[in-house]
Amino acid sequence: MNYIKNLFKRHKFVILAIIILILGSAGGIIGGIAARPYFADTSYFGDLDFSQGKFKDQGIVISNAKNVIVQQDVKIEETINSVSVSLVGIYKKQKLAKSSNIFSPDNFYKISEAAGQGFIITSDGWIITTLALDKIYGDYAVITKDKKIYQIDKAVSDSQTGFNFIHVAARDLPVRKFSESRDIKIGNSAVGVNWLGSSWISSVLGFKEKGGLVESSDNFSTKLILNNEVPQEFRGAIIFNLAGDALGLIDAKGEIEPMSHLAAVVNSLFKNKVITRPSLGINYINLASLVATDEQNNSWQKGAVIYKDLKSAAVKKGGSADKAGLLEGDIIISIDNINLDKDNNLADIVQGYAAGDKINLAIARDGVEKAIEVVLGEQK
Repeated sequence: MNYIKNLFKRHKFVILAIIILILGSAGGIIGGIAARPYFADTSYFGDLDFSQGKFKDQGIVISNAKNVIVQQDVKIEETINSVSVSLVGIYKKQKLAKSSNIFSPDNFYKISEAAGQGFIITSDGWIITTLALDKIYGDYAVITKDKKIYQIDKAVSDSQTGFNFIHVAARDLPVRKFSESRDIKIGNSAVGVNWLGSSWISSVLGFKEKGGLVESSDNFSTKLILNNEVPQEFRGAIIFNLAGDALGLIDAKGEIEPMSHLAAVVNSLFKNKVITRPSLGINYINLASLVATDEQNNSWQKGAVIYKDLKSAAVKKGGSADKAGLLEGDIIISIDNINLDKDNNLADIVQGYAAGDKINLAIARDGVEKAIEVVLGEQK
């Protein structure tokens, strides 16, 4: 004991300094913890804690909040830069002034005066646009991001979606992947990019049904919807996700057609240089949109039941389904092992094929499952 007292006397100032340092550090940490509910700054712990106050029942803690925000901003910028090269401007052809050594603006296209914009969908020159150029395409030219000018040599229109397709004599043009409808999830970030370089940030709200309860296998019934109304300057622009995949094309009304609806058209143009769409020839009800009223109706909870519309039969006479023996009341459970559910709509799957393709259906008829092969026809 005497030894400890003597030690304290000899080194009391050092020991007191150590004690003060320890207490000061502890006080700083405790004060920081106590102050965290009152400040949004995350530089100390890197978290945003919303487990108190009005969010107390949710237990929300966002780790490294600042880092997340910065990374998202960087990712959005990267996406915009990477997808811009697949956009083109469509311009009314200039009437060139007579050649001279004097500069003339008439011999140049003004970037800000585009008649429309387009999106490259095949590397060999097919471009989709909202601009209707069926009979007047010769009066217009296409300009790419690297300022190359191309003449349009063909133009066709898709009656299913109302969009137009033009072709230029080019090779190795940059293209982007089309996102499948089933891969688009509520809350996904969405970036709209137009030809002039403007961008618009939103997020996916879901899909909107265009028709009633009964749908057609040969027509699309959904539109992509975002959390915000589409600004006027983005009519005709493309919506991308943060991976740079194309989600949808905005039409002149501001509605968004999922790019997956154009897959069959792109394949048809690439192979045959014309637009053809497949036909199964049925009307149906998506059972994922219904809830059975009692347990006895459990068999009606998945798939698509073939059902008549007010204006047409359940199975089109002479169509592909009719030739394969499908009947009203049959429940189509899957197509090529893809189960029909809330994420996989029958029309979306069928329209991803080409006319002439064979598909394998798993159906339920009178409670018995069976397999049926169907050769898809061509829509007239």
